[in-house]
Amino acid sequence: MASNSTPSPPHLSTQELKNAAAGVVSEQTSLPRPLRSSQSFRLDEGYSGEETPIVYDEASGQDLRAAREGVDFKIPPWMAGLNDALREEYAYKLIRTLPTSRIASLVDRLVPILYLDFVQMLPPELSLQILSYLPVRSLLNASLASRTWRRFALEPRLWKDLYEMQGWRSNDAEILRLESQLRDRQEDDMRQQMEAKRKAEDQKDEEKNLRDIARRNSERFRNSAERSGTSTSTEVDMNNITQSTEGLDMSFYSNANPELRPGQEIFLNFPGAHKPSIPQTTYQEPPLPVELGLTVPGYGSPRINWAFLFKYRKRLEDNWIHNRYSTFQIPHPDFPAEGHAECIYTIQYSPNYLVSGSRDRTVRIWDMKTRRLRGEPLKGHNGSVLCLQFDESPDEDILITGSSDDSVIIWRFSTGEIIRTIEKAHQESVLNLKFSKKWLVTCSKDKLIKVWTRQQLETTDQDYPWHSKLLFGNDPVTNSGFALRNPYASGGFVSTRAPPRGAVKTLPSYTPVQVLIGHAAAVNAIQLHGDQIASASGDRLIKLWNLKTGTCEKTYVGHTKGIACIQFDGHTIVSGSSDQTIRVFDSRTQAEIATLSGHRALVRTVQATENRIVSGSYDETVRIWRKDIDGQWTDSHILRQGGPETHHPRTTHHGMHPMMPGNLQQGAIPQAPIPQAAIQMHQVHTVGPALAGAVVAAQLLPNHHNYHHLHHQVQPPPPPPQAPAQQQQMPPVHPLPTTNGTHRVFKLQFDARWIICCSQDSKIIGWDYAADDQGIVEASRFFKGGN
Repeated sequence: MASNSTPSPPHLSTQELKNAAAGVVSEQTSLPRPLRSSQSFRLDEGYSGEETPIVYDEASGQDLRAAREGVDFKIPPWMAGLNDALREEYAYKLIRTLPTSRIASLVDRLVPILYLDFVQMLPPELSLQILSYLPVRSLLNASLASRTWRRFALEPRLWKDLYEMQGWRSNDAEILRLESQLRDRQEDDMRQQMEAKRKAEDQKDEEKNLRDIARRNSERFRNSAERSGTSTSTEVDMNNITQSTEGLDMSFYSNANPELRPGQEIFLNFPGAHKPSIPQTTYQEPPLPVELGLTVPGYGSPRINWAFLFKYRKRLEDNWIHNRYSTFQIPHPDFPAEGHAECIYTIQYSPNYLVSGSRDRTVRIWDMKTRRLRGEPLKGHNGSVLCLQFDESPDEDILITGSSDDSVIIWRFSTGEIIRTIEKAHQESVLNLKFSKKWLVTCSKDKLIKVWTRQQLETTDQDYPWHSKLLFGNDPVTNSGFALRNPYASGGFVSTRAPPRGAVKTLPSYTPVQVLIGHAAAVNAIQLHGDQIASASGDRLIKLWNLKTGTCEKTYVGHTKGIACIQFDGHTIVSGSSDQTIRVFDSRTQAEIATLSGHRALVRTVQATENRIVSGSYDETVRIWRKDIDGQWTDSHILRQGGPETHHPRTTHHGMHPMMPGNLQQGAIPQAPIPQAAIQMHQVHTVGPALAGAVVAAQLLPNHHNYHHLHHQVQPPPPPPQAPAQQQQMPPVHPLPTTNGTHRVFKLQFDARWIICCSQDSKIIGWDYAADDQGIVEASRFFKGGN
């Protein structure tokens, strides 16, 4: 009966293998060899994992590794002449004749040719440079390849670049403070370890001295016993020694040194002597963490883990997109008596403190962690506190407030004491103020903007206001300083006239150096950026001023009614107006980039970053506007200032608000739904000075001198009627309760984590987009800005 088994492949002897390598083929090579004998049989265990598998001769059992490594095998010319496809097929069929262990050995030899691990082969700098081109998801996948790849893929430098590529900003001062604390802590630990090691070495030396004493005493007693020739004296001496050790801690006997001679260890138990535990100083590489932590081991000390910051900043941004937040209020609900007695006009907050100014004429400082009042309310103004700014840093420690009593007060932030009061800083209410390390800028209902120096200035100071018309008249080149030399002017100048009485030389701090005149109505808001001032007025104009020269450089036209608020970052101007719109301007070209419509009343406050705008209005709502990847602004979410909050479906944000629980007042008459928010993107165009003047002249109201202050109620016009086709496309909505005028938003501020605003209510409302995520809370102190 024929057998169906596959015949065994031919095997070559050592000599035949060498001949084949040399290109010599014998006649016997083509003849089939008999089956392997039981003596040469080896169990095929598959891949053994050995670096160099053993190759045996079937006849002699000789290891052929030496033959494989020492003989230069040559490919027959006829085989080398075949094309690639035939050589591949020939090699495949030849490999299939090998046992599994030989195939595994061949695979091991081919792997280094097919797969090159550049992370292990290249210098670390080059490996990191290659990995820096990977996107986030690919870098995370690479971290799963191996321990080495994970260590490189989680390198903080890579994730710092990815963090900054998202446009996110970090609080570098807080990061440096944390790394400095970690470095100091590690240095303290090292000092403690060195001290423990030194004490251990001292204890070791003391024990060595005790051993030497014990050895000498033992020899002395032995020699004494030998000289006496009897054992009695030795026993007596040993008894005396035993009696002399009574009362000592004998627990050391159990840990006697085995290298000592019998009887010697009894002398090692000297009072206070013990075996020290010497700390291990051998460096051990820390294990790779499964979960990302705030810090990672660094070069000498721990450093911030940017992968951790990236992870939770991304999670925080997702909360903004999906409107996930938790709400809070100030004062804490358990301590309502700490709150203001009347409405709050202005706020500013930092990660640690919030300061509020109210119609009750007080300023209050709140602890952001406990949301409790810090100290007593600050009293000094005789009118409503309309504006403020503070800097809690130790080198500044200052709070400046402006009031409807026309005054400005400078407070020491840490103690609340009044440093200086500027009476009659303006002729009417001080509506807004901003300060830097050098300057204080105020604006007022009297249509003026004033610049004050914050530090005493000498004529040798580079910031000395040589071009101030307020100090030196209309011809500063001739009259500057009255015979004072300007060291920073080209060639300088020296007046030949004698200085008149009262000539200005040294300028004390908080001296007015510029008065900016140009607006035709109350200047409601200002922004200070470097040496530029952006101002917004009830005359519907935005102006950009040069702080040092006091000249108006540009005028921006677009709003159809008075402007209440402004934001300026050096490149973009964002403004809100009583025409119920928010407009975005390019500060360099004066082009109006976009118009954001959606509020139903005066847009009283606005704050903007590169990709997000948050606005508050007298319609008692806060709107979040977001720039998409195409650069278009979208109306993202709507928040209500009064009453409990609910999360709104995204589809309703572009229409109107759903009815809010707790906001519907008894007897309230429902109104028509809020029209869909409209965002108009404009083509870039420039407005020249002549055209700007003509447009302004056409837009100014005849009775602009009777312009009502923006703190008063503004009646919004009825919503524009919609076409029937548009009405059919609108989704079904719920009516909005009538605004009762008790939650008009006056001021808001936001950053990467919070939106906080104040209103006609005596409470301050906040939305926390960390949403009680402890990872975000831990990482948020290192975030800066609101993206």
